[in-house]
Amino acid sequence: MDTVESPRQQTRFPKWLVPAVGYTVSGVSLIWVFSKFPYGLLGDHLRTMDWWWVSLAVALEFAVYFVDAWRWSAFLQPVGAPSFGVSLQAVFIGVFANDVLPARAGELIRCFLLSYETEVPFSLAVTSDVILRIMDGLWIVIVYLIITFQISSHAMVTRVMSGFGACVVAISLLILFVLFRRQRAHYFVSNTSWAARFIHLLDEIHRLGRWRELGIAMLLSGVYWFGQILAVWALTRADAFDLGLSAAGFLLVVKAIGTLVPNAPANVGAYQAATIYALMLMLVEHPNAQIFAEIMFWFLTLPVAVGGAVAVAFAGFDITDLHRHAKEANLTRRPAEG
Repeated sequence: MDTVESPRQQTRFPKWLVPAVGYTVSGVSLIWVFSKFPYGLLGDHLRTMDWWWVSLAVALEFAVYFVDAWRWSAFLQPVGAPSFGVSLQAVFIGVFANDVLPARAGELIRCFLLSYETEVPFSLAVTSDVILRIMDGLWIVIVYLIITFQISSHAMVTRVMSGFGACVVAISLLILFVLFRRQRAHYFVSNTSWAARFIHLLDEIHRLGRWRELGIAMLLSGVYWFGQILAVWALTRADAFDLGLSAAGFLLVVKAIGTLVPNAPANVGAYQAATIYALMLMLVEHPNAQIFAEIMFWFLTLPVAVGGAVAVAFAGFDITDLHRHAKEANLTRRPAEG
């Protein structure tokens, strides 16, 4: 009697693996961050801070998320033209979700919310969000290249940035190829069995392929990152650190790379550890680096998280329900692309 082989099951990573790795990274980072933490010195810093500069830093950090909403809305003009208000709501709720849920769940939630409130398909919202993050990667490389003309960099940071930059540029060139050479991309995919599942994704990327909207989004991404540099610089001035814009840019780049892998909510632990590492490379004493890392984390994270919580409250959503619906939408999206 012939036997029928059961279909081979795909090997899947356990669901707990990614959160476990993320929380491990955050836990180890927090142990290092708070090892011999100078709590008394922290009080002195808070008492002597210039609160005008603090207010400016917080205002600039808020402003960059308005720019983020603007670029997202502009980028999606060809496929649904979401309003700035809807994009802004989705961005701030996504920020809040990132601060209270692990593994950057806010990225998925903001895409689901934008799709729910507009005519933009969920899968296309996710694709647009991925492309915007690649633009962010390009600007991280650009900022790093600019600041290395002003300040020297550490060999380890240079090696990491070289690998990161090469990956970002390669992915960007691939996306540009798909955006503006649809037929050639389809020809390649149709003749490559392992890549056939990406045909739907290629079509979605191609739908976003307009030079005008792409250029506007890229330009606004530069404004988005420059605003963050100004926010970090204003906070260094508030704490009487003698750091210029180039040093603030270097600090932001190292922090961005150090928190690239999704981990605990708000990247707690990894955020401070990357900040301390960057400051020590700029010859800031370890106790002062520990203090400023906490100041930067709380003053540039908490106010925006409160703004996101207000957005959630006014919208009448429950963040856990949004997370559940976003995950369900993502699961139903994947088979369609297979």
